[in-house]
Amino acid sequence: MRVGIPRGLLFYRFFALWKTFLEELGVEVVVSPPSNKAIIQHGLVYGVEEICFPVKVFLGHAYTLLGKVDALFIPRMVSFHKNEYNCPKILGLPDLVRNLFQVKSEAIIDEEINMRDRGIRGWWEGFLAIGRRFTRDDRKIVRALNRAEQAHREYRRKLREGFLPENLIDHRPVLPQREKRVVLLGHPYLLGDSYINMNIVRKIYDLGYSVITPDMVPERAIRKALAILPKASFWTISNEIVGTAFSFLKKEDPSVRGFVHLVSFECGPDSLVGEVVERYIKREKRSFPYLRLEIDEHTGEAGLVTRLEAFVDMMEWRNAHHASYLPTPSAP
Repeated sequence: MRVGIPRGLLFYRFFALWKTFLEELGVEVVVSPPSNKAIIQHGLVYGVEEICFPVKVFLGHAYTLLGKVDALFIPRMVSFHKNEYNCPKILGLPDLVRNLFQVKSEAIIDEEINMRDRGIRGWWEGFLAIGRRFTRDDRKIVRALNRAEQAHREYRRKLREGFLPENLIDHRPVLPQREKRVVLLGHPYLLGDSYINMNIVRKIYDLGYSVITPDMVPERAIRKALAILPKASFWTISNEIVGTAFSFLKKEDPSVRGFVHLVSFECGPDSLVGEVVERYIKREKRSFPYLRLEIDEHTGEAGLVTRLEAFVDMMEWRNAHHASYLPTPSAP
């Protein structure tokens, strides 16, 4: 059986887990190709106006796999962290694909994985349900999941060491580390797809800086820093973005010169997260430079480059004049 995995949204977090799990069950896995103009155009044609750009990209990848596989792998990832949720649009992906492309129900693997209330039990029940699509041997499913989780841990470990998803998925070369660094915040599907983010990591690197992404920060450090907030949000990835920013606000790391936050236009959680991050950054005595970049299907590369160049000039000026260590003036 051939199963297709669209290269979008949570793919960049769970690539190793999903691929290993399916292959251990004897499935031939087909991953859609890296994003390109044609794939994006398909997503724009079928996606309605109200959905965010990353969901449109996902739809383009799903469309690319139609007719080439026996089923699409789009699990309903309600939650992968206790007491938290994923974005509602991620929860509704199976239904969106099924209705837009008139795909038969059995041709979409959409079993629910929900850790919000049941914790690890909800995780295992979800993958057991997926595994039973291919075998009645529960022991085989458990073995497959154990190996998949091991591959996932190794994948996440390499990300923490400084690899990007495209280095591990597509074997693209790793950029050497620079002395000066920028904390690059954003959802993994924005930071992981170099086509839709216009190769922002390379652009920052060419301006003399390496990047630190939320995937490169240990979860324990993120969760500890997140305790600054009176109450965390309902969204797991949003919490990881905020926790990453806070962890560097409190850490005396002279190599970190500023924060760039890449957000998707029409993303509800991003609109709240960006406001929280910016406010807390401005409260700090060091007053880190902060740049918020919104991207969608209309974003121009020239404008993005211009804003990055101006931001780098600001960081260099502040560092040279020690302005990053001066208190932020109090609001009138």
